[in-house]
Amino acid sequence: MQSSVVSNTISLIISKLIPSALLVLINIIYSRYLSHADYGLYQILWTYINIFIIITTFGLPRYILTFGNLYNYPAKDIIKLSFVVFALTVIPIAIYFIAFEKNFDFITTILFLILLISQSLYIIQESNVVSLIANKILVFSNLIYALLLFIIHMIVLYYGYDLKLCILLIILVSVIRNSIIKYALVKHVAFSEKIKKQINKIQLIWFGLNDTLQIVTKWIDKLLLIAFLPSTEYAIYFNGTYEIPLIGIALSAFQTIITVQSAKAESTEEKNIELFNTSSIFMAGILFPLFSLCYIYAYDIITLFYTRSYIESVQLFAISSLLIPMRICNYTVLLQLKSKGLIILTGSLIDFFITILLMIILYPQFRLSGLAMAVVIATYIQAAFYLFKITRIYNKSLFDLFDLKKIIPVFLISFVPLLAIKLLLGTQLPGTTFILACIIAVVTSIYFVNKKFDLKDLFFRKIF
Repeated sequence: MQSSVVSNTISLIISKLIPSALLVLINIIYSRYLSHADYGLYQILWTYINIFIIITTFGLPRYILTFGNLYNYPAKDIIKLSFVVFALTVIPIAIYFIAFEKNFDFITTILFLILLISQSLYIIQESNVVSLIANKILVFSNLIYALLLFIIHMIVLYYGYDLKLCILLIILVSVIRNSIIKYALVKHVAFSEKIKKQINKIQLIWFGLNDTLQIVTKWIDKLLLIAFLPSTEYAIYFNGTYEIPLIGIALSAFQTIITVQSAKAESTEEKNIELFNTSSIFMAGILFPLFSLCYIYAYDIITLFYTRSYIESVQLFAISSLLIPMRICNYTVLLQLKSKGLIILTGSLIDFFITILLMIILYPQFRLSGLAMAVVIATYIQAAFYLFKITRIYNKSLFDLFDLKKIIPVFLISFVPLLAIKLLLGTQLPGTTFILACIIAVVTSIYFVNKKFDLKDLFFRKIF
């Protein structure tokens, strides 16, 4: 089962990494050629998409992964559910934008809402694909999407940047991707067994409320800055706190596969704990070297990608990187499998209120860095709360969830060499030191992952 989990995870990571990698490249190019104001406005657009896409899907992706794809439910129930969800989420968002959002005019707002709906439909379709274990569909569709997305961004930049034209072309590319997946899914479902079910509305509501609160808490600092800061300063904060795509992609993919595997009828508590333990070791081998590189070489990374014009982002990037080590696992998946939606929601509330409280305390003294620190501290407190609840519900200790005898050495081996190189050679050979550190981080990560799983077997036999 572990091999199946990892192979499916890597397939899903590849499908997500393709568009994310090109989007990072787009961000780098746009940050260099657009003014801080235009680039900040462009990132405000994607910030809103990242936030509101969770709200408009309202727990449906998590529900699908836990209880099965939407093709298992009567079509009329799905149509009714989709209409209610979009009506309750998109309409308030539209009212907010038209009445209060000053960065976008009316036409830009309409284009934004169309893009939001299209991207939301993709997230739901993606969950259906993963639930059906048809991940190769995503690899092809996202490859087409990524290439077209990059091309249209370069066209817009070459002929004169215009935000409205950019959004319009992104909508076109998003519709193409949705169409590809829809066509592929219809053919796939035609050959699969259909089991009609009734929608568990209570769990869906818990998932929806939790996901909404989680995303608002995660982005609350950026929401506040959009409201109170000009787009120029927002660009600086965004670049400094931008989550490296690999982290979210790998964590989301791994936990998605675990949820699907654990939700199967033959799954047991012991197997679920074993999968959770395995995922943490696997992710530690990837994320600990990445954290070490990001934290120790924050200055080199920011100036390399965004030039010295964004040097104010360096400290923010170092602070935000402190979140990377704790992302070796998803702290809600075991609760989700026990239908503990209320506990998950409680953790989100704790995260939200602590974040707000710490922002009020830290911002006057530390300014933008204080906001970043507030998010980091609150996230760790939330993770501790979830772990406490998991140990009580499953009657397990922390050592059952995490193999600390393996995880701690992985951290030390990842962190100490990079720090030593920085201290010994950083002042004499800064550029060479950074390149050497990148090589060591990559080699370390490959070593740990290959030690746990045979990468050659996974890639060439399981995936391709």
